[in-house]
Amino acid sequence: MRVRFFGRFEVLCNDEVVPLGRSGKAMTILKYLLAHRSRPVSQDHLMGWLWPESNLKKARWSLNSAIYGLRKLLANWPHLADCPEHLLLEDGRYRLSPAVRVESDVDEFDAHFELGRRLEREGKTQAAAEEYERAVQLYRGDYLIDDLYEDWTMVERERLSNAYVYMLGRLAVHYMESGQLQESIRACYRILRKDSCHEESYRLLMRCYVRLGLRERALRQYRVCEQNLRRQYGTDPSPETLSLYRELAEGPS
Repeated sequence: MRVRFFGRFEVLCNDEVVPLGRSGKAMTILKYLLAHRSRPVSQDHLMGWLWPESNLKKARWSLNSAIYGLRKLLANWPHLADCPEHLLLEDGRYRLSPAVRVESDVDEFDAHFELGRRLEREGKTQAAAEEYERAVQLYRGDYLIDDLYEDWTMVERERLSNAYVYMLGRLAVHYMESGQLQESIRACYRILRKDSCHEESYRLLMRCYVRLGLRERALRQYRVCEQNLRRQYGTDPSPETLSLYRELAEGPS
């Protein structure tokens, strides 16, 4: 199966989205098992996490019911028909069967990210940019957006978001330096949609617009940056950003 963790959770077979059913707890367990394929999860952990207010007997009954629903769901997916046991229970811990082959957009994203960083360290900036582009195309939205407030998703969501912004930043610089100014501008705006106070992106936008002969638009970026920083953090732009603004404002008419 192929799993999409970015944006809304989806499972695909032969590029077709498969039905996920209506059991919320079964889906939560499935997501967790797919995201932690190398680490089995104990029954006690699941009961304490998913039914914290229940006594042990009721929590165990609820867990068994959710696991039954999950097994039934997996058994109905045609591409798992050849796998006799999809979900294993060993020493009080659940894990997906090794026979269930899983690919995910996060695995692919991480692979492109790491390869891009290695290529960049080797000075192969064009090849690195191509890997970064492949990675950011996979980012359909934040990690497991439907589980925004689940503790176990928060650290991974932050890690992936930071990697996404990092790659867009490297792409923005690469495109500006190679004269692809519109591509650089697009990358900057994608960063600003994630972080409206990302000063480096405003500075890159200012430089790109000046090179395109759009000095007033460049100066406007400073004002937008200033407004966002004051509104969100009560601070002013950094000396570096202010210096660039003054340099551009005092430039030739």
